Amino acid sequence: MTATLLLAHGDDAFAISRTIAELATSLGDADRVDLAPERSPDEAVLDRARLEAASVGLFGAHVVVLRQPLRAAGRSLAGEEKLLALVRDLPDGAALALAEERPSRDVAKPPALLRRLEEAVRERGGSVVEHRAPRRAELAGWARRHASSLGILIEERAASLLAERVGGAIWETDVERGEQTRVIDSELRKLASYAGERPIAVQDVELLTADTRPASVFAITNALDRREPAAAASALRRAVEDGQPVLRIMASLQGRISDLIVARDLVDHGVPPNELTRLVGRGNARIAERVVEAARRYRPIELERMLRGLFEADLAIKRNDIDPEAAVTAWLGEQVLAGRTVG
Repeated sequence: MTATLLLAHGDDAFAISRTIAELATSLGDADRVDLAPERSPDEAVLDRARLEAASVGLFGAHVVVLRQPLRAAGRSLAGEEKLLALVRDLPDGAALALAEERPSRDVAKPPALLRRLEEAVRERGGSVVEHRAPRRAELAGWARRHASSLGILIEERAASLLAERVGGAIWETDVERGEQTRVIDSELRKLASYAGERPIAVQDVELLTADTRPASVFAITNALDRREPAAAASALRRAVEDGQPVLRIMASLQGRISDLIVARDLVDHGVPPNELTRLVGRGNARIAERVVEAARRYRPIELERMLRGLFEADLAIKRNDIDPEAAVTAWLGEQVLAGRTVG
């Protein structure tokens, strides 16, 4: 008899949950004990996971599911060793699933402990599964395939609109995508109930699916780069409604406008491309080209006024003279939407 061991990680929460459910089904719909850390580190939850896994022979078969094991270990060497020992010393006959949901922005940069945990699971004969949420232009295809797996008929344009409404067309890297597939699954089931025997149509999605596209701070700065005021205003509204801190939004805007000012000045002084790459692209020629292209859409005096306006808004917020949301909204209206003529 051997232990059953699974590590499922990534930013697709729905896929991770399904993988764990499939593990329980493969064990004859074994009972589950779900554990999650209350703090970081949380050695107590690691101790309980060890105890629950070891009790298999006394109280019958069950699957111990430990969520966010890296948070349980924290940045404590003792916690890390307890987590790795939980895997290495798992008793024969036990079943343990580790579910590590990662932020979308960090999913491509796994921490060292996650790699060590993967190695420990494989050495113990367990399985490691990574689930990354669909990115831009991938979610519509995922929706069609998932609908097919559920026996649900959906028109191609309806699947594209459904994906768009949950954020499938947003390409900025700061967007969290972990719940998008779960939302698609829920919406498909609801739409199928409404459509009955016929395929889900565009009109059904328009009627029943709310626009829940996630907010992106990068979407604001990217719209600024393209000099698209309406898009910047829309992205700002979504970010504020989503609870993004206004000071974080303003810091991103200040950083971007500062880069545009530097790029515009360097271009005006004939600085060669390799220097532009070093100074405004942080060593990346493609980024440097984008910054320079964006800077050319503005006159230097416009950029200087935009940056000065942000500093004044920041100061007003810190003096409690104005609400943060009102300050950044007023800045956008005065400096970007108004398209002021400058001399």
